Order: sequence, then structure tokens, then C-alpha cells
Amino acid sequence: MFDQHEEELLKKLPSLDEITLDVVRDLSASQHRYLDIRSGDLYNTSRVIEGKNLDLLAQAELNLNKKQWAVGSILPTKLDHISNRNDICLEWLNKQPPSSVLYISFGTTTSFSDREIKELAMGLELSKQKFIWVLRDVNRGDNFTGEDRRVELPEGFEERLKDVGLVVREWAPQPEILARTSTGDS
Repeated sequence: MFDQHEEELLKKLPSLDEITLDVVRDLSASQHRYLDIRSGDLYNTSRVIEGKNLDLLAQAELNLNKKQWAVGSILPTKLDHISNRNDICLEWLNKQPPSSVLYISFGTTTSFSDREIKELAMGLELSKQKFIWVLRDVNRGDNFTGEDRRVELPEGFEERLKDVGLVVREWAPQPEILARTSTGDS
């Protein structure tokens, strides 16, 4: 599942068992004293996409007279490590013409309703645009309750679009996907 480089990185991460509510509370409390002396806040987003939300955050009392920087999404400009994984999605992308594939991924902090996912699926089908869509469990569950649910795409969606698009339901190697000529990297 993971190559040797990825396995080494995973070993360095703390387990969830080591992270308690006390640790989170203490971390939050230790940062609170710096709120008044901060220059502003960094947001992992784009002003083009979430400008209205950033404007609302700026109006919060805590943020008055503070700067905001929308700096996301930050991706490496060059891959330092190319995995030797043979992902189906990378194989599929390698067979597509240059700059022909739309990459769709909403990250791990965004969750959609069944209806929203089905609407997106219908829009993709009607567009006839080649695509790779990362639709992981986090996109199908309730991030706050931990409830998992299996969203079904419209019946026959993946079969009808197998030559046009690919739905990836597991972790996807985003930097490697975006480094492909089919997604626009030159």
C-alpha cells in the first residue's frame, strides 16, 4: 500500500491514542495569549474561491485590524520524491491527452450531502469533460459526528463514464496527479 519512503514518514507520526482532549485544550490555551500580538492569520484557501467567507472572518471582533492571507492550496512546485507506486489513477492519467483532464478533489475537511455529490456527478456527465474525481470517505460522512455513510453515485455513472472519467475512492497521490501532462503540467 505504501512505499518505503511513505512507511518511514508514517512511523514518525504520533498515534491517535497519544492525543487526548487535554493535549488539545492545553495547546489551544498556550496559543491564546498570542492572539493580541499576532499580525494576522494564514488561511489554507483561495480568496477567489472563499472571498466572502474571508471577509466575514475579517469582521469578527477577534480579527479587527488584523491582516489575512489566503495562501492555499500550497503544493510543491517540484516533486522531491516520486513514488514507485503503480496507481490505477496514474496509469489512467498517463493514457489521456495533454491538458485534457479536470482534477476534482475537495480535500479532507470538506463534506457534501448525498444530493450535492449526485448533482456534481450529473454535471460532470453532462459536461463530457475528462475528469479524475477523488471521492473519499471523508467526502461522504459527517465530519462532526464521525458517522460514515455510503453515497451512491447515479446508477451506472462509473460504467457510463469509464472512458471519460475516473472516480478514486481511496487516498490519491495529488502532487503526482497534478504533475501529469494530462492535468496540465507541462
